[in-house]
Amino acid sequence: MKQQLTQQQIDELFAFCRKHYVHYYDVQLELVDHLANAIEEKMNADKNICFEKALSEVHASFGYKGFAGVVEAKGTSLYNKNKQLRLNLFFKYFTIPKIAFTLFLIAFFMFIGSVVPQNNLSNASAVIALVFILFEIFIAVKSFRIFKKVSKKLLLISSRYQQNFFSFLALQFLAQFVRFSDKYTLSITSYYFFSFIIGLMIVATLSYYDLCKKLLDISHEQYPQAFVS
Repeated sequence: MKQQLTQQQIDELFAFCRKHYVHYYDVQLELVDHLANAIEEKMNADKNICFEKALSEVHASFGYKGFAGVVEAKGTSLYNKNKQLRLNLFFKYFTIPKIAFTLFLIAFFMFIGSVVPQNNLSNASAVIALVFILFEIFIAVKSFRIFKKVSKKLLLISSRYQQNFFSFLALQFLAQFVRFSDKYTLSITSYYFFSFIIGLMIVATLSYYDLCKKLLDISHEQYPQAFVS
């Protein structure tokens, strides 16, 4: 009778992967499947070999780099597949209504600049910047709440951390712009440029939040064990 690994042994393989710095659960699944098949082949070929020895021999077969090469290959494969998925989801967000909303948002900010006296443009931009900061905080809190359900790291949703980097760059831009507007009189051209950038950043933040939610749904469907029940 063909010997198969028990659930306890499969759990040991996951622990073995974590011990060897394989942190993403979706990559662990790929690697555990590879290890389990190789170990089962050894144990069926030699009835006297134990699980621990078979695992040691399979691990040794990876060479001095250990899992590094396999993890890199599987990680690259998953990343490329997920990258295409993220791009498709991202561009699907920009429907005609969303594009119209973007144009309306930019036009609204520019309209404010057209009715505010030039000597108050700096104050208007500071208020808009403050609103944007509060908006970023609101989105960050919502993102934190939806990702609290993830109990294991997934490569598929690792892109959510890029949103934090984007937000950091956006806030740095705002800080520099407000500092500039406080020091110099803000021209209407500079204000229009500011309005254009703010409008794009708001829509980009919304689209990335929508992307993360969709990736989370896909991750939950593919890897339910990675989520808190």
